[in-house]
Amino acid sequence: MTEKRNSRIALLAVVMLLSGALLGLMSEDSSAADNNAVGFISSADPSGVDVTIINQATGESSSETSAEDGSYSFDDLANGEYSVRYSKAGYLSVLNSWSIPSDLPLAGVSMEAAPSGAETITINVQDGAEGNVEGATVYLMSSTTEDSWWPGVDVGYTVSEVTGVDGNAEFSNVAAGTYDVRIEAEGYATILGSSDDADNPFNLAELDDTNKQTVRVFDTGGNPLGDASVFMYDATTSSWYDAEKVGYTYYLHPSTGSEVYVYAYHGTHSPAVGKIASVAGTDSHDMTVGDNSAADSDTVYINAAPSNGGQSMAPMKGDKMVKLNPGPSASIDVSGTTDLDGAHVVAADSTVNFSGSASTSVVGGLGYSWGASSGVDYSAEFAAGEHTVTLTVTDAFGAIASDSVTITADGEAPTPSFTAIVKASTDDEGEAYNGSNVDEDFNTVIFNASASSDAVGIDSYSWNFGDESSDTGDVVSHIFEDPGTHTVTLTVTDAAGNSASDSMSISVNDVTRPSAEFNWSYTNETGGVILNSAMEGEATNFNAGGSSDNSNGALTYTWDFGDGSNVTTGKTVSHTFTSIQEDGFNVVLTVADASGNEDVTSYNIKPAQKERPDIFISSLTFSEDNPEEGDTVTMDAVVKLLGLSINESFQVGFFLDAPDGEQIGSVSVDGSNLSVGIEHGFNVSASWKATSGAHTIYVIADHTDIVDESEEKNELSKVITVKSDDDDDDVTSMVMIIAVILLAVGSVGYIYRDNLFSK
Repeated sequence: MTEKRNSRIALLAVVMLLSGALLGLMSEDSSAADNNAVGFISSADPSGVDVTIINQATGESSSETSAEDGSYSFDDLANGEYSVRYSKAGYLSVLNSWSIPSDLPLAGVSMEAAPSGAETITINVQDGAEGNVEGATVYLMSSTTEDSWWPGVDVGYTVSEVTGVDGNAEFSNVAAGTYDVRIEAEGYATILGSSDDADNPFNLAELDDTNKQTVRVFDTGGNPLGDASVFMYDATTSSWYDAEKVGYTYYLHPSTGSEVYVYAYHGTHSPAVGKIASVAGTDSHDMTVGDNSAADSDTVYINAAPSNGGQSMAPMKGDKMVKLNPGPSASIDVSGTTDLDGAHVVAADSTVNFSGSASTSVVGGLGYSWGASSGVDYSAEFAAGEHTVTLTVTDAFGAIASDSVTITADGEAPTPSFTAIVKASTDDEGEAYNGSNVDEDFNTVIFNASASSDAVGIDSYSWNFGDESSDTGDVVSHIFEDPGTHTVTLTVTDAAGNSASDSMSISVNDVTRPSAEFNWSYTNETGGVILNSAMEGEATNFNAGGSSDNSNGALTYTWDFGDGSNVTTGKTVSHTFTSIQEDGFNVVLTVADASGNEDVTSYNIKPAQKERPDIFISSLTFSEDNPEEGDTVTMDAVVKLLGLSINESFQVGFFLDAPDGEQIGSVSVDGSNLSVGIEHGFNVSASWKATSGAHTIYVIADHTDIVDESEEKNELSKVITVKSDDDDDDVTSMVMIIAVILLAVGSVGYIYRDNLFSK
């Protein structure tokens, strides 16, 4: 039970702590926006003092009257800056300022009694035509000063009265002396005077059309606006006058010779203001609102602090704050130069462009002067040396401001200088380039241009490595991918834009092997090129044009065709394979670059077997099939050719009883006389003196093997029986029977041969 109670107590404590913290935060947030200000006035009679405050940020104004004990209070004041004026008849007004909440609690304010006496001053106000003016406000200002509404600007102690039906304003119990007089009345121009003239009426001039100023207000699109707020400030008398509005037109009636400022305000546009230096007759004015982004819709700016009693009135025009024109702000933008430690640097005789477009004015109407030139923009060329350019801007009220820039024109080019250190790795400290210690794709070369110099300072370093690559910076590194001699160029540009260059030749060693590659082809009998093929006995064309090397230099090409022939050199070569072999020929290409780096490639090439000629004997006949011993027998044979033509000469031999027997005849045949085809034949003849007996005659084409043929079956045989003188009839008959049989066999062979090769 005790544990539960303790837990509840602990929980309740946490809740109370959190609640207290939350309330504290809420209280803190609330006090940040709302403040209660209580103050006290010390004087002979502290009650009845009018305390008027104006929020300098918003223009919000409020007043309180001090109590019998001199206390006053303002509740729920927002944080900010306030102007505060304390005033009471018989006392000198005091101007104060508050910074809320830091000035809380408020310090006490002491008010001094104003001078008084037994004098009475009566001011009579008339309009010169209608007689007495009732309701005019008359101000008397003594030589004794008090605080005005304008910080640092004093005003004579001021008292005021309003005229009655008789046009009189009576001031009693005033000290003897001369007073400045200020008189204001609705519909009349404010007039200024002196109490020394009080014996005569003060005549007000009615606002009429004598100096009528016609004002029309437009937006930035050129559209007229009928709901603008237009008024004017007469700086001569420190008086405000509202315009008379008729449709889209606004009328103002200033006094002759007055210095007048005309204002146009519109809720959705920034305001516009114009100045009339000295009013003289009627005039028209077009005003465009929305043009000046620096203007403030909640503020009315005047040229100078009010005078002639106007400074005693609160600095408000309706709900808008009235402030002094802070004057324009001049600002120069420079282009075409380099900013070096805040200085504008340019090359001598170069054009520099200036712009005053960043200048501002809350009252607008800026005019620009560059000395010898006017306009918002300005351009000039500068000889070597330092030059000061000044922009003076003047706003619509005539206030001026200026800005200056210094231009340093540099006429001297920088001095470029750099070194090269060659490194093999990141850990390598490197060595200076010596003309031969840079290998392609391997060594890193560090280029250092920090020794370059210039009078005004170097702005940039630009590198061209001579191999279509570049870089920037005072220290750079580069790896050369290609061998050869590369010209490395450094260009340094100083802050003024002057530049100069320096170069160094870097020789890069070629350590990369070339790439060997080739193809081959031959031309067939119809003229067609057959790629990557070879034919026995025909020229094969080899082309190593596909080989390459990163140096782009000259290459040497060495060929070994693998058939025992001599090595050949050249980028394109021809070679004839005179024979074929089952495993083909291993053709090897060796490519070498100028640095001696080599690459080898090879292909196994199997030439196609070429078609060959086929010579054969198609028939063999004798002039006498049964000659007698001693007769001369003419042997006629027909030679035919299939396959390919031939040009060689060959022998046709006749042999007795065996292919390798006694040669009994031989005929030389020019192969070019043979026509290809079974239908063509070439006749050859030889003579033989017959010897007795039965013989087999063999005829063989190309028996000496001159012609390379597809098959060597070139012989044909035939039996012939030669009678001897003493043969009897039986023997003769038997021989004839055998001869007939052999003849039949030979004829069958002949017919078979023709049919075999017929098409």
